[in-house]
Amino acid sequence: MNPEEDLKRASAKAALRKTMALRRDELSEEERAKRSKQACAFAAEVMDRLHLQSMMIYVPFRSELDSRPLIEWAWKQGIQVIVPRSLTQDRSMELYKLQAWDELVSGAYGISEPDPLRSQKWSHSGPDIVWVPGLAFDRMGGRLGYGGGYYDRLSDRLNQGAQDNARLIKKPLWVGIGYEVQVLEQVPMEEHDRVLDGLVTEQGHNVKTRPAAEG
Repeated sequence: MNPEEDLKRASAKAALRKTMALRRDELSEEERAKRSKQACAFAAEVMDRLHLQSMMIYVPFRSELDSRPLIEWAWKQGIQVIVPRSLTQDRSMELYKLQAWDELVSGAYGISEPDPLRSQKWSHSGPDIVWVPGLAFDRMGGRLGYGGGYYDRLSDRLNQGAQDNARLIKKPLWVGIGYEVQVLEQVPMEEHDRVLDGLVTEQGHNVKTRPAAEG
């Protein structure tokens, strides 16, 4: 490990995060709403084609792609909707089943999260699919997150849970969802970063039918 190289890499990633956040912010509210609806329709197509019955998804914050059309579609289809609650003390996430918008409260970082007093904790195996937000994506499974490592830790936990369980449990698909303006030719990745199984934007989808092998 070279501390100087690590510092350079971290600095380059921080600069790229700023650039990509600005690129997303520059979309008008109207444009974001239109593109979000289109992307959510493609995401629903993926869910339908693969016969997926549960999904974990974020609640949108700031200029993130609006996931609410996909959540409402899933409720109508009887698909289980699982939403994370961030625990800042160890940068991990608890999962809750979300059945109505009024189960949300303002949580860590001001993001809407499930209220533990009103939402039911998700105690089953991992969801069929995890819809992953980010600042940038590429078409090879690369993702630039926000730097907290929450999703990488959750991926490790869900994979470990599948391995520890005596029954055969399918690992969830991990699929990025975002605007086309967030797609780069290549996103810088570290060894520990989770490679995604596909990507959905307002221009279409490219999703594997089974999770990529780890490592």
